[in-house]
Amino acid sequence: MEFTTSYCPNPQCTHYGKRGFGAHLVRRGADRDIPRLLCTRCEGTFSARQGTAYFGVRAEESNYIIAMRALAEGNSLRGTGRIVEIDKDTVCDWLDRAGRHCRAVTTYLFD
Repeated sequence: MEFTTSYCPNPQCTHYGKRGFGAHLVRRGADRDIPRLLCTRCEGTFSARQGTAYFGVRAEESNYIIAMRALAEGNSLRGTGRIVEIDKDTVCDWLDRAGRHCRAVTTYLFD
């Protein structure tokens, strides 16, 4: 995962929105093998996945990526579930999550 695009998500922090390790971000361990970052200004910790489509997904990134690619190629929810060996309802949840994230990014870019 690329950490240079990470920033402190705390709006009250003086380094809110300033990207990269130059913004006083340091690694602070991991939670379920997902890196956590510490802002040395506000002492806040957060997941390196925060603000991404991966945030809150409790699966391997590679499985999530394969599932999203399969859906983008036109595979069904059930078919995608069989490919990555997960339940179709989980695939549906991932699709909803990815769709909301894509909508937020598109809205941000259009504004």
